[in-house]
Amino acid sequence: MSNSFQSQWDHFYPNNLSISHLLKHYFPQSWLRIHSLPESKRYADTPAEYELLLDRHNEIITDCFGENTSIFIVSGHYFSHSRNNKDYDPAFILPYKFHLEQEINLKQLNPEDYDDDEEDSFFRPYSIETIWQANQHNELLRKIADDEVRAFMVSFEQNIIVAPYDGGIDFIIFNDAKRNALRDKYTDWLSPIADGL
Repeated sequence: MSNSFQSQWDHFYPNNLSISHLLKHYFPQSWLRIHSLPESKRYADTPAEYELLLDRHNEIITDCFGENTSIFIVSGHYFSHSRNNKDYDPAFILPYKFHLEQEINLKQLNPEDYDDDEEDSFFRPYSIETIWQANQHNELLRKIADDEVRAFMVSFEQNIIVAPYDGGIDFIIFNDAKRNALRDKYTDWLSPIADGL
């Protein structure tokens, strides 16, 4: 499989950064969130809770993508040129042979978010093309659930983004019928709050 993540991302989602926690803000009309655990509990504490979390994640992601779907896993980390903590670098945390993407100068893109004397802040995305199969990415899902790393999955073929976080999963699904079907099927996993968070 050839690695062409950035060119496809730029084609499908131009002018949007490939950073997982920003996706729900970029695409609010196509966004759906489920929670990992009953009663919106954020973190698993017991083996049974981890098993439930992974079961939920694998079930709904497989429902969303289907088995054996070609996807990209995209991760990354923030850094400055004077501080680059490898504890947060997914290349050292996750068992994938990532392709290193072009670093993004966040201060240059959004200077209003930074003071003039602040040094430049960067985000470096990593990507790998792989296949979605249930239970094959449990280490990734668990590390995301424990807030050790951030990552998302994207199927350009289906135009779907799946962005797990510590507490649940954000889905960006542009097909209204598919998104509504998932919402109806997994209604017990949705937030009880009106804004869906």
